[in-house]
Amino acid sequence: MANNVNNMLQVECISPEGQKVWNSFIKRIEALPDRGHLTGLFYEADDDGYWIVPEGVHAAEAVGAKWAFADDMADDFLMIESAWAPVIPLAEHIALEIGKVDPTFHMVMTYEDEMPNFVGVATFDHEGLNSDNDIDWDEIKELIINQHEEIAERWDAEEGDWHEGQEEEGEEMMSEVIWETANDWQHANKEWS
Repeated sequence: MANNVNNMLQVECISPEGQKVWNSFIKRIEALPDRGHLTGLFYEADDDGYWIVPEGVHAAEAVGAKWAFADDMADDFLMIESAWAPVIPLAEHIALEIGKVDPTFHMVMTYEDEMPNFVGVATFDHEGLNSDNDIDWDEIKELIINQHEEIAERWDAEEGDWHEGQEEEGEEMMSEVIWETANDWQHANKEWS
């Protein structure tokens, strides 16, 4: 089974003209069958109503993941669950379309694997992807250990494992702070070039 990736696209700056384009994406997503399967944004219906992928378009590559579903959406955000990878190509597509009418457009996308094997934060403007920062599980674990003395006391840095008899408590303590640490890292590593 694929690891799910949670993606949150958040509009930070948008003009009324850009908002119209954003709203058109939201309406198209709401009209998609199958809980908003986002590869459908790149399909076309033939004369008989069957969905086809236009020549030269690979829908999964255009979205950035094998599958992606819209979970929640509004006039300033879009939450997406995807398989294995963040939906950076889809977010860039949206940003470029809005950028055609709005040179002030700014959007931030945070994403995290459910384990988490990785977390990241990407920024987009009228020219598409502006920055993408991510860290993997080893870096997340190192952050947690460095920021929490009570967890660090249970960790054997030389062995790269928990001290004997500290595994269960150490894992439990780490699981209590993992998402807060990941979220704090995302907010601290949002960049604009």
